[in-house]
Amino acid sequence: MLTLQRYKELSVFKNEVVSFLENHEVENNLCLGILESLTPGVDEPILMAAVKKHGRLAVVLLQTIPEQVILSKSEGLDDRDYTKIAQLMDGLDIPGFVGEKNLSMSIMKYIGNKQGKDYRVQMNQRIYKLDKVKKDPGTDGSLRVLTSEDLNIVEEWVYNFHIDCNMPIKKETVKEKTLMILEKGRFHGWESGGKLVSVANIARPTKTNCTVTLVYTPKELRGNGYASSCVSALTKKMLNEGFQTASLYTDLDNPTSNKIYMEIGYEPIMDSIAVHFK
Repeated sequence: MLTLQRYKELSVFKNEVVSFLENHEVENNLCLGILESLTPGVDEPILMAAVKKHGRLAVVLLQTIPEQVILSKSEGLDDRDYTKIAQLMDGLDIPGFVGEKNLSMSIMKYIGNKQGKDYRVQMNQRIYKLDKVKKDPGTDGSLRVLTSEDLNIVEEWVYNFHIDCNMPIKKETVKEKTLMILEKGRFHGWESGGKLVSVANIARPTKTNCTVTLVYTPKELRGNGYASSCVSALTKKMLNEGFQTASLYTDLDNPTSNKIYMEIGYEPIMDSIAVHFK
């Protein structure tokens, strides 16, 4: 028997779902990382819910922004359950999903057909996991932490990163977003010849894993191995600081980046998708 349970209190939700999510910590890094950043009594997610099968957690839903619901990796489900889960979610206001590909698409197709809605795939993604760096960074540069003094350069790079990923960001908000990232002290850059040539960010630290995000090299500097060196050096730093694994999301439509990450030592573990109703 499948049931859908909604939660009103963040503390209750976290107490019930975190250990379930940690069963697949890397696959659930997005959901776990965001939950870690939320404070009960202060932050109020739009949606907190879970699907249970015979009383046991099977999949978790978390929505903190209007655009999409995060769908966790599922446990103990088969294809026959997907339609039943979609029926349970039909009454929810679902704008779209980012999560496990097969389940996300099954729900979107069911709701879309029933409600007469079209949907579009924003990005076909793959989640990668690494526990040992296989390819060292190049010797033509070095990694450093970025600061607010780098804002004038990296503000434009953050904007272009979102454009490249088909996730447009408003020009008027990019400066604030970039400053917030810089203030956390996790945004890093690769310098070569005294010049900043590539950037990458550490995000969503969880129990044993940390995620690499915002990997960007300006178009005129690509093809020189800068992104590979930046990600390799940053990943080694994360492991040296005590994280057992590192993870990242890739765009499956960009075979170059997927190849680069696999050379560093990242291995694919789950296909994910970002899909939204039009």
